[in-house]
Amino acid sequence: MEKFKKTVIDSGTTEEMSHFQQITLDYVSKFSEFSEKQALEIIKMLSEDYNLDYVFAVNVANINPQTVPELKTIFEKSSEGKNFDSDKLQEILYKINEIKAK
Repeated sequence: MEKFKKTVIDSGTTEEMSHFQQITLDYVSKFSEFSEKQALEIIKMLSEDYNLDYVFAVNVANINPQTVPELKTIFEKSSEGKNFDSDKLQEILYKINEIKAK
């Protein structure tokens, strides 16, 4: 999300945006909770340490789950993630929070 926001703002086209594009930018501005660097670090950690598919890692970075049930919902369609127990999911949340705290 942060990458999208930065791209739009850097392009200087905010005055020429359609209504839909403006709504999207407003949404991204409101809900992006950490930097692009942190999001990429979370995606890399999930992909490398937990063997998660890229799409699920990106979803975690975009949605920013706070609880084990939220994380479990994101992973329910993942061949790897759906098998994680609550302790593994809690470990992932802890690592995400460590990255966000940097």
